[in-house]
This record gives sequence, C-alpha cells and structure tokens, in this order.
Amino acid sequence: MVCPATSVLDMFTRMAGPKKDFGLTEREREVLELMKEGLTKKEIAGRLELSFHTVDDYLRNIYAKLHVHSQAGAVAKAMKHDLF
Repeated sequence: MVCPATSVLDMFTRMAGPKKDFGLTEREREVLELMKEGLTKKEIAGRLELSFHTVDDYLRNIYAKLHVHSQAGAVAKAMKHDLF
C-alpha cells in the first residue's frame, strides 16, 4: 500500500509541470535576448530586419506576458527564470 503522504507529494510534483516559459514565442525570445545584450529598439529592428513598430509590438507582448513594465524588468525576470 502506498503512503498517503507520498501520493500527495507525487500529485504536487506532477502539478508543478515543466519550467515556466511564460508563453513566449521564439521571436519574442530573440528580442528578449537582444534586449539582454543592451540593444535599443532600433538596433533590434535592424538586427532582425523588422520595423521599429514591429519590435515595439513584440516588446509590449513580452512585458505583458512577463508582467513587467520596463526593459530592465523583462531582462531581470527572464534571467531569474532562466529563459535564456
């Protein structure tokens, strides 16, 4: 017979699931990586061959998904959760 405490611990382990990725897309991860390198929106746009406005849209999505309000906040949270 399995110990009830062991069953409960197993259940919580399964519920924890995989590492949290905040639902970021591959492109959002690319933008976040370039932010970590200190690039500006304009530099990110040039590097990824996107318009400045598209990069701005990506940044808004990243901030919303990570629940932050700044580039520094996004990079710090990404580093804390090992998203790079």
